[in-house]
Amino acid sequence: MKTILRALIIGMIAAMASQPLFAQVWREGEFRGTVILTVTGNVALPTRQGSSEDVDKFFIFNDITFDKAAQFDVAALQALPQVSVNADFPMGGRVYLFEGPLLKDVLESVGATGEVVTIRALDGYAVDISLTDAYAAGAVVALKRDGIPFAIGDFGPTHIVFPRADRADLADMNDDWWVWSIYHINVE
Repeated sequence: MKTILRALIIGMIAAMASQPLFAQVWREGEFRGTVILTVTGNVALPTRQGSSEDVDKFFIFNDITFDKAAQFDVAALQALPQVSVNADFPMGGRVYLFEGPLLKDVLESVGATGEVVTIRALDGYAVDISLTDAYAAGAVVALKRDGIPFAIGDFGPTHIVFPRADRADLADMNDDWWVWSIYHINVE
């Protein structure tokens, strides 16, 4: 079963690489690189139109449709204010230094508002988190661990982390919200 799931995920990643989801996009005349994160839902500043059955095969495969979206490449995420947090992942494991923008800054940069985010990983794992709770816990869209950028297959392209080793109030937080290999965030 694991072999079939891995083959399916690898096939989907390969298919995505040839689709506009991972294509080069323009925003306000500025060239963008490979898209690694798409934000949908209540987005006031979209960078693309809605999903299309002809081109958005990975989204459609995962039953995701949208009217508009904001897309990010690595450079767009790095252009946001960056934070560094210490966190053990998995819980009780080694403490790493994670770097990236706060989830709040990512969502605010595209005018995303709402009460709940659904964060989806390439393997199909998805979790709903209230924005109030995510912001209060200091959610970070991590791009690096110990200075090394994430790659697909190594928790990448992005990973939601929390400053569990830096904040005593998060010491007992389990790993349910720690979604890795994130490609999609929906805001409602």
